[in-house]
Amino acid sequence: MACHPLRRIAFVAVSAALAFSAHAGQIQIAWDAVPGATGYRVYYGTQSGSYTANVSTSATTATLSGLQDCTTYYLAVKAYNAAGESPSFSNELSGWSRPEVTSATPAVAMQGSQVTVTVNGANFQSGAIVEIDNPRVTLTGVRTVACNQMQFVATLDPPAQNVRAAQVGRWTVSVSNPDDVFGQKSQAFEVSINPARFNINTTDSATQNRLDGKDTIWIARLFGSQDGGASYDPDSDFDGDGWVDGNDLAYLASNLGRCWSGTNWSAASCPANLR
Repeated sequence: MACHPLRRIAFVAVSAALAFSAHAGQIQIAWDAVPGATGYRVYYGTQSGSYTANVSTSATTATLSGLQDCTTYYLAVKAYNAAGESPSFSNELSGWSRPEVTSATPAVAMQGSQVTVTVNGANFQSGAIVEIDNPRVTLTGVRTVACNQMQFVATLDPPAQNVRAAQVGRWTVSVSNPDDVFGQKSQAFEVSINPARFNINTTDSATQNRLDGKDTIWIARLFGSQDGGASYDPDSDFDGDGWVDGNDLAYLASNLGRCWSGTNWSAASCPANLR
């Protein structure tokens, strides 16, 4: 079969750039197929119009690896077949490698607290946003400190009684640059339970700051209720999962008979006649 002449493959329109890639230090691009082309060559470098490296592929996508962090790369594509390479480049694209999240400090915060969190990683651009996949953790004051560091204030529900708490567990932290390319780290930020919330029976002043059968009865009457239901009580949903269930009852059971020290539940904190 005769090869198509060069003029038939002279232009490649790059249709999507800086798409999701698997690792930091990478840029993935995609483009429209060119009739008659048997392959494509992606040229790239750190100066516009000056390309110092290239990769070849028979597909209409390519991944550039081993790139420097926090560095703008410029990319353009040429098509080729047995007759040679197209004489002109496609339109030029530019961008950074995808962001990488390596850690969050502090990595743990308690329900009802407010903490300043620093996210470490690479390729964070000015205007990047941060997300934690827990809807009861609100992020404010998000800012890019440097290309390897971001900072924000995390406010964890509940701020007061009768508000559903942030669900306990480990949560994913994501950083998205203005071009919508993102990086993330799973289980990077943990919400811990606030044990001060366990004392849910407030009707008897004689048992304040002590977990006893009255607290158990209080939570038992709400057992099985779900957020949105008429009987749901967010103050009895200790772990913030939207249910008053066995997990919440277990928190009470494991501390039954103990008194509040100001930081935790302990038998030593109870008056001598209640030990």
